[in-house]
Amino acid sequence: MEEEVEEEAQVMAGRIVAVLTRLEELEEELLRRCERWRGAREYCNILGVPLEEMNAWTNKDDSIEERIEKAATVIDAACLFDQELRQKRARTLLAMFLHELEGPGLRKNNFILPCMEVDFLNEKEWEILFGSSAKGLKNHSVAEINDATCTESNDNREVEVDTQSRPSLHPVVIDAIEEAFRLRAKNMTTSPLRLIDSTTEWFEVQYSIVKFADRFLQRYAKPINPDAFQWTEEEIQTIGGRIVGVLMRLDDLEWEWNHRVSTSSLGKTEPSMTLPNDEWKRTLGLYPGVEQVCFRTVDVALLEDKEFARKRAEIMYALFLMNIEEPAVKASGNTVPGGSFANEFIHDSVQLELMMPRLKK
Repeated sequence: MEEEVEEEAQVMAGRIVAVLTRLEELEEELLRRCERWRGAREYCNILGVPLEEMNAWTNKDDSIEERIEKAATVIDAACLFDQELRQKRARTLLAMFLHELEGPGLRKNNFILPCMEVDFLNEKEWEILFGSSAKGLKNHSVAEINDATCTESNDNREVEVDTQSRPSLHPVVIDAIEEAFRLRAKNMTTSPLRLIDSTTEWFEVQYSIVKFADRFLQRYAKPINPDAFQWTEEEIQTIGGRIVGVLMRLDDLEWEWNHRVSTSSLGKTEPSMTLPNDEWKRTLGLYPGVEQVCFRTVDVALLEDKEFARKRAEIMYALFLMNIEEPAVKASGNTVPGGSFANEFIHDSVQLELMMPRLKK
């Protein structure tokens, strides 16, 4: 019971930090959606957007910078004395964060956090924020709504994607995990990708992981070169979800792989009798004799040995695909761009056998 309460507290703290970090971005997007909505602007008040703020935001005589500044001044003054307005605004921004930032990646990888559903909006609020395509589905889960929305445009998406050869998503995800290994190895308390010591909170790790994924994806979502390959929105979401999914479980995946190898035929003899240390690292992604004993020694090796970091990233990603994503995708009947096939980059049959999902006893 205490663990559940602690987890909920950490999730709440993480969401507070995440929303506050994106506050300006979320508020600008909220105003844009209210402006685009075809209904009367007065309805936007139910989302915590007063009419005076909308008037300031839509004043075409001002530059965009002036509109942003004046709208901010209006809402700041209004919120000072109106508790109901503050509550409406807060729930709206939280709904946008859950539905469009936190939710998609976590759900795609079957990662569950407490209170992930946006079940606190009425039909009109949902329509203004997320569009009429979800009308009538407000009592369903966000995952179901996403599925319904995807189904509506599925034919168009298939035409767009299938008419050209799409590169694999796997190398991009592996690049991100490899980069995360090196960042985590620095053990920076300002951007922790693990629980470094007793002062590190799990919500700080969650926040750092999401920020890392966001920064990494910026390279692919908006390429500088206009002639560069363009990933679809679904592909970007899949890549981001996989990055977050692996990094959230990284400690568990590392332990699991070390356990599987050490209890297999490969681990029944001294590493030197099967593979030299360097080959062990670059073939199995493990540091023999050090794993789960001294993580700082492993960190140094990951920083200094690029091949070791690359192989370890491939192994952790493959474990994630085979044991978490692929079973979840099959169970749901959904599909993901390019599939969840680890054998596209792991070609060793012994390793693939060790990675197979194991029945829980």
